Amino acid sequence: MLTATEERNLEYIEQRARHNIRGKNFFTTTDVLEEAFWMSKDKAYEVLKNILGRKTIRNSPDAIVDEYIDMLKKGYASIEEQIDIFGGDKASRVESTARIRFKKFAGGTFIDALREVYNVEEDEIMPLIGRYLGSLESQVFSYTIDQESFQRYLESNVEELDAQFKRFMD
Repeated sequence: MLTATEERNLEYIEQRARHNIRGKNFFTTTDVLEEAFWMSKDKAYEVLKNILGRKTIRNSPDAIVDEYIDMLKKGYASIEEQIDIFGGDKASRVESTARIRFKKFAGGTFIDALREVYNVEEDEIMPLIGRYLGSLESQVFSYTIDQESFQRYLESNVEELDAQFKRFMD
């Protein structure tokens, strides 16, 4: 049984791995593992041997990612180590930094919050808002624009999460 943090980290690993292989073609199966999980060639061969030793899988990048995620769930490798390879738990770090910065935020509009709390440059604000609003879904024409929904947007979009993490690091 995995803890809630491990479950969230596994979702992040899977999302990051799928992002890493999206739209790419691979010559060998180990290339998929190397690209998706940022592994060395030797580690990719070791993982592939373990995957093939367990069962026969389809020869598709998605099947390979699914199988390695399953191996992580079952303790084959450390979820924390994989998170570290990807540069740490960016989602949690962005969320905690934003929460701290919101405590100092004097109030204002959503644009003010993006500028002052999230360090978004003036020329990036409108495109970011467009992408964020484009990601919102609702059964009725009613949307909540708040810190929580913006954090969910960041967590669902690897590129946006990376950009926000970089903004906080600068």
